[in-house]
Amino acid sequence: MRKSRIGLLSLSLVTLFALGCSGDPGPQGPAGPPGREGPSTEPSINGITPGKAFISRRADVTISGFNTAWTEATTVDFGPGVTVVDKKVASPTAIVATIEIDASAAAGARDVNVTEGSSTVTYKGAFTLDAPLDVLVTGTQAQGSILVASAKMKDLSTPLDLTSTGDGLFTPIVYTNVFVSGSSGVSGDVEDVQLYGADLILFTDVNVPAGPADISIESGPSGEEIISPASGSLQIEARTPVALAPGMSVSGTVDQPLASLLFQYTPSGPGKVITVEATADSPNARPGFAVLPASGKFAEIIDFAVAPSLEVGADPIYLVYWDNSGASNYAVNVEVKELVPAETEPNNACAEAQAVASLPATLDAFKMSDKDDQDWLVVDIAEADVGKVLHVVTSPGEAQTDTVVELVGPDCMTSLGVSEDSDYHEDFTSAPLPGAGKYYIKVSNSTYGYSGALYNLSITLE
Repeated sequence: MRKSRIGLLSLSLVTLFALGCSGDPGPQGPAGPPGREGPSTEPSINGITPGKAFISRRADVTISGFNTAWTEATTVDFGPGVTVVDKKVASPTAIVATIEIDASAAAGARDVNVTEGSSTVTYKGAFTLDAPLDVLVTGTQAQGSILVASAKMKDLSTPLDLTSTGDGLFTPIVYTNVFVSGSSGVSGDVEDVQLYGADLILFTDVNVPAGPADISIESGPSGEEIISPASGSLQIEARTPVALAPGMSVSGTVDQPLASLLFQYTPSGPGKVITVEATADSPNARPGFAVLPASGKFAEIIDFAVAPSLEVGADPIYLVYWDNSGASNYAVNVEVKELVPAETEPNNACAEAQAVASLPATLDAFKMSDKDDQDWLVVDIAEADVGKVLHVVTSPGEAQTDTVVELVGPDCMTSLGVSEDSDYHEDFTSAPLPGAGKYYIKVSNSTYGYSGALYNLSITLE
């Protein structure tokens, strides 16, 4: 039987291959690329858990090492503002550190350093500090301003304390365990509180430093307060107050909702009473003024009123115009008037009654110096005026001055009528006057309570 040609060919190739393997080696080929370097055996940190914590809080942080030999002598450092209050070395490659983060610690990424003897390993940017509070501000962020803010709690492990008094119907709700504070020159009040948020009113003093300013909320019962800061949440701009003088009218523009304008008034001299009025060209505007003393501090606020009326000394005062309606893009005109008080003291009893020279009479800037003060005035009624009535009206002054008007007969004892005391200010008309002689008008404080002091008085015979 003849062999297949294909079989012979295969056998020849095998033979040739075997013979070639026993020959001289061929030339060397080019060098291949370098291989990857093997893992380092140097000690290192390869994990931080958790990688973030909130400022003004305590946290447990696990640090995982590679090829480390950590012992109880090992120290851990998270940078400025973070204190390691406890440390457990679980193994030569694991540490659990309990840290306290100061309220003033800076937010952002930071290095973690672990030192054993003379050897320190560092994990750069491995740990982040975050503010637990986020604050959104509306209004004019400038010196001498009132702002509205909404605060959101990002740290869901620390809800705000909802303890309060009042029912919201007959008495206002007051949150007794939540307070707002700020850096120097910044203060605030809490308007409303939810579990993870609060509505705030913020105040910036006239002399507050320009630049970033901080806000913090303190929540919890006494001795258990938790502080939640929001560093740099305000950006305060410097501004120069607009000067006002007696009888001077100044215009301004409210260019955004809840914006404020700042004015400074220097009295012409002591012993004057001023009234401040604002006229806006928007029907939706609800202007008001915070009156601050020469210090420019809201903690020393003199008054907040739509049209303040107050006694002034020789020192300047500041007027912060603020419209809480949310109206914007309108012009406002501000005017200050100085009044010379018409009251002559003492006039606290019938025998000391201040004479009214003629009727009708308009008497400005009378003052209830305390809750027991009385102002007595006397008018002469001629025979021709018998049967007429005396019409007495009290007006601001201060909006909260709560007066009562009484007409007393010539004997200083017989009451001829008392006003209804149905509002802060009175519009009183007497019964017909029974005869000629002296009649006394007594103005006193309402029994509902003493708050405002200044009032104006008009008297007519009708």
